[in-house]
Amino acid sequence: MGRGFQLIVLPVRAATQLDHASPVLVLQRIGMATSQDVRREAYGAKLTGRSGSASPAASRRRRFYVGMGIVAILVVLIGFSDSITGGVTGRRSLTPLVHIHAAIFLSWLILFVVQSSLVSAGRTALHRRLGTASVVLGVAMLWVGFETAVAGARRGYPGNGDPLGFMIHPLGDLLSFAILFGAGFWYRRRPEVHKRLMLLATVGAMMNAPLSHVHGRLPEAMKANPLSFLLPMVLLLGASAVYDRLSRGRIHPVSLWGAILLFAWGNVREMVIGPSRAWHQVADLIVR
Repeated sequence: MGRGFQLIVLPVRAATQLDHASPVLVLQRIGMATSQDVRREAYGAKLTGRSGSASPAASRRRRFYVGMGIVAILVVLIGFSDSITGGVTGRRSLTPLVHIHAAIFLSWLILFVVQSSLVSAGRTALHRRLGTASVVLGVAMLWVGFETAVAGARRGYPGNGDPLGFMIHPLGDLLSFAILFGAGFWYRRRPEVHKRLMLLATVGAMMNAPLSHVHGRLPEAMKANPLSFLLPMVLLLGASAVYDRLSRGRIHPVSLWGAILLFAWGNVREMVIGPSRAWHQVADLIVR
């Protein structure tokens, strides 16, 4: 994950956009915001006579999610470029499990772009059908991701002297993805909540590994600066909140609190859980 997480800078000022809402009220605020958005979209559809097509303004907003999906793919390709080129040229020997892991996770990123494009084009019926089928892919990601993390801890992570402690990061990312993906599927009929949860599942829970690989290839002088890892992560986590503020004039609770909780969870893993004796005992049981 990198030592950049040792610097904690939570975007507290952004909370003022939610009228000083506290985390205790997040679910209530989500429900209120969602109900207002649903009524607004239904009213707009009634006025325009369109039920399956998106308005031009909505299409512009939804293209943001397509763009974020493309950014996520680029981050992965850059982060794992050494593994990709090494596997193609034969310089690196990658296990079948790693190939399966890469194929499944890349499939998710491509599916995210496709799903966002379908919504932007107003093809919501196909979007819903693919969304239901994506449950299989999501479960496969969790299973393969777990097996890959355990295999990595057994053989040791390159450049890390504590593989058991480090294993909390990939497993913690899988937990984040499972919660966000599960919540996104639960709220699939509430688009304003659903799309933000799916975005955070993609750019919040899946980008730590490729960013760590990018950070590991930086010159030593740059790696010593915590911002070299912290800044890209904050930009990805905060993109939804910033876009909400610019396009809607207010930040959706999911965008704000989702980013804050993911950022805090990364710090807790880095500084509390990973180094602890209790986690090392649990991790040792897992890898046996």
